[in-house]
Amino acid sequence: MEELTALLALARLTGIDRARKRWIVEHHDSVASLFQGTIRAAEGVDQQLLRAFHAFEAIEAERVQLSRMGVEIITIRDQAYPAPLRAIPDAPIVLYKKGPLPLPCEAFAVVGARKATFEGMMLAERIAETLSSAGITVVSGLARGIDAAAHKGALRQKGGTVAVLGCGIERCYPAENWSLFRAVAQEGALVTEYILGDKPWKGHFPERNRIIAGLSRGVLVVEASERSGSLITARLGLEYGREVMAIPGRVFDEAHKGANNLIKQGARLVQDIGDIVSCCFPHVKFRAEAPIDMDGDEGYIYRLMGVDRVHVDELIEKSRFETKKVMAILTRLEMKEMVRPIPGGFYMRKV
Repeated sequence: MEELTALLALARLTGIDRARKRWIVEHHDSVASLFQGTIRAAEGVDQQLLRAFHAFEAIEAERVQLSRMGVEIITIRDQAYPAPLRAIPDAPIVLYKKGPLPLPCEAFAVVGARKATFEGMMLAERIAETLSSAGITVVSGLARGIDAAAHKGALRQKGGTVAVLGCGIERCYPAENWSLFRAVAQEGALVTEYILGDKPWKGHFPERNRIIAGLSRGVLVVEASERSGSLITARLGLEYGREVMAIPGRVFDEAHKGANNLIKQGARLVQDIGDIVSCCFPHVKFRAEAPIDMDGDEGYIYRLMGVDRVHVDELIEKSRFETKKVMAILTRLEMKEMVRPIPGGFYMRKV
């Protein structure tokens, strides 16, 4: 029996938790010999449970299928296994990866609400793009909302992105993110601990979140309600000694209560990208973007916009400029990539 086959068998063995499986790997040079019964198992390992496992042919067939799909199998013993993830107590002993991006040691998680606001998604996208431009890989969970926005932003730059799945690597969930799923597989990395055919069961996602936190030096919650699953990732980040950060939002807005509570409990408040880089990646030379030239009227309208989305009618009223003039200024600011239009006549400053 190959050692890789034995490790795959141990990973899918029921009746032993993840921490115990890791202990078995660390205390036995040959897991294959354990399954074959040719060496005595260490105390606390149920030899009968190992001998009762008979799905080795299915594992060999799956290995062939994974190879055809271009999926790499990475075990906790391999050099390709990322050191930050290996350091957590319940690290998966096997990962499945598809995509050209190596699993990083310089990574940062950006997570948040599935039912995110347009502003929140735009913010996540811009933050991820800026981090990626500095060579920092952005990790998230491919969920709709903040996760998807973070992946999209990171794919535009050299740092790239890792999407951690809560199902088998052949399955895109949610289905609406299919084009993003393909883009990550082609340019970044899809990662999962689940075997082919595993469905996205509800219980998989809290388990998936520990890998997101474990891969990353820090976790940023962009937008989250009090029941958001992203708070699980933040809690796990704290348990693993990661830096947990949050972007504050409106006090009485349900969409921001989870992130605001994190700050209340001691999470680092993030006002700009520099807060993330200086805290988690002080060795990374981050070059801030040069300021864009704006004339007096452009600067005035830009300052009037504040940090939240604003309707064009409000800008006209506050500025006391003619409608035609305000629209012309907004068009120029949009061409300079300083603002972005939002359906319904709203505009929002870019980060």
